[in-house]
Amino acid sequence: MNLSDLAAKGAEPAGALLSLAMTGNGEWEERFLRGLDEACRAFALPLLGGDTVALPAGAPRVLGLTAIGRATVPPPSRGGGRAGDALWLVGTLGDAAAGLSLLEADPAAAGPLVEAYRRPQPLLEAGRALAPHATAMMDVSDGLLLDAHRLAQASGCGLSIDLSAIPLSPAFAAARGTDRAARLFAATAGDDYALLAALPPGVEPLTLLQGNPVRIARVGELTKNGVFQLADDLGPVPLPGRLGYEHHPS
Repeated sequence: MNLSDLAAKGAEPAGALLSLAMTGNGEWEERFLRGLDEACRAFALPLLGGDTVALPAGAPRVLGLTAIGRATVPPPSRGGGRAGDALWLVGTLGDAAAGLSLLEADPAAAGPLVEAYRRPQPLLEAGRALAPHATAMMDVSDGLLLDAHRLAQASGCGLSIDLSAIPLSPAFAAARGTDRAARLFAATAGDDYALLAALPPGVEPLTLLQGNPVRIARVGELTKNGVFQLADDLGPVPLPGRLGYEHHPS
């Protein structure tokens, strides 16, 4: 999750700091740290330090990790988009939420959707390729509709999203289908850690990402009218009451 934030700024991971509050006999912490070590090695992320503290038995565990990155170009913010910019999505949507649904039904569930939920993959290389050209960029962690709306609001723009264009993985299509309901599920799901980039007309991301196997699709554009419009191949789509995962619902 931390590395996905770095990817959205076109940054290369430089290190991490871990705050670990331990409780119990340490067995859980040993398993957690083995997993953390595996993740750090996979992304060449050195653990530079941090803090550990012991809590009373039965206290909830508290974990905090800060990833530090290094950018070679000015990092794109959420608020630099302009009307007429195309919105490009890197990655696929809905896999993690579909995987979580499988686990809620069966804790022993396995497969690519469960793996997508348990082991999200930050799109670091794609982020570095797009950052020099993006007017605005962020990762999609709370749902495409909600995060795209946040980007548009920060940029002072309206928003048009083509639901039919959102990329779905073969595993998601096999499990959930590709109709409007399935695409709305994917577009409002969280934990995808895809990238959403606003790119000016004339910038061709397929060329920028040539040789990178990640999926990329043009899913909409920023507009002047300040309105959020959603449509698919069948016509206009009413906005759902829930655009994505709200950390602090009103």
